[in-house]
Amino acid sequence: MGKTSAEQYNGMTVLNIWQIDSFEGGKGSRAEYLKGIGAEFTKQNSCYIKVTAVTADAARDNLKSGAAPDLISYGAGMYGIEGYITAQKPYYCWCNGGYCFLTTDENADFADISIKNTVINMGTDNLSGAAALLCGIKGAKSEKPTGAYVDLINGKYKYLLGTQRDIFRLKTRGVAFKIRPVTEFNDLYQNISVTASNAKQKAQAQKFIEFLLSKSATVNKIGLLSAGNDLYDDEMHAMERLNYECKLVSPIGKQTKTEIENAIASGDIKLLKNFLN
Repeated sequence: MGKTSAEQYNGMTVLNIWQIDSFEGGKGSRAEYLKGIGAEFTKQNSCYIKVTAVTADAARDNLKSGAAPDLISYGAGMYGIEGYITAQKPYYCWCNGGYCFLTTDENADFADISIKNTVINMGTDNLSGAAALLCGIKGAKSEKPTGAYVDLINGKYKYLLGTQRDIFRLKTRGVAFKIRPVTEFNDLYQNISVTASNAKQKAQAQKFIEFLLSKSATVNKIGLLSAGNDLYDDEMHAMERLNYECKLVSPIGKQTKTEIENAIASGDIKLLKNFLN
């Protein structure tokens, strides 16, 4: 997964970007979204953008073997890339998601949320356990994303602790639902960092980040959020402009990730908050 030769693109500078989906999005593909932004960037800058979707483990393995891209887009809490970031500013958040409680019970008021009547969408590499702990439902049943959603619509549980992805699942299904955003915690931030090794690539990578950030008002195309922007006039609007009590917004080291997971497992809220913003 090394770099692509610039000669293949008529002498243009080539920027290689790895897209890591550390958490579920809203709809569509973040990699395809970046390709679209990249195509616009190419027209204005004569710089070709190559986007490759990779897993977190593949990214770590490739970095260890010496194959590094120019930019990595990844979720907050990602470990194993922190030593490869080359820019003075280590990361930029270009979109985000958020946690929320969802119910299909039209009479529900969310006051009776409990361990017994709530199922948790465990997500992928995000810390849904931290959200559960800080919301007071540690010990509630956790299921894989689709399974948790099915449990909700089938009436097995009254509430689902999910994310923006579950909002879109319910909307697609045409199911009536109510939502209560979670403001106790968020780690669903999609970051981008420069990992280019030479000055020319670094300069172009920084320019691409600035271009990407200038397009923040279009991330509703992929069902995600942008701080400071109102992008929705439907149920997703409830997820906008929220202030969170605790956040994890940055890449971290493997040891820190382990300590966070241990704090969640032991239910040590005080210790967990030591690692959060």
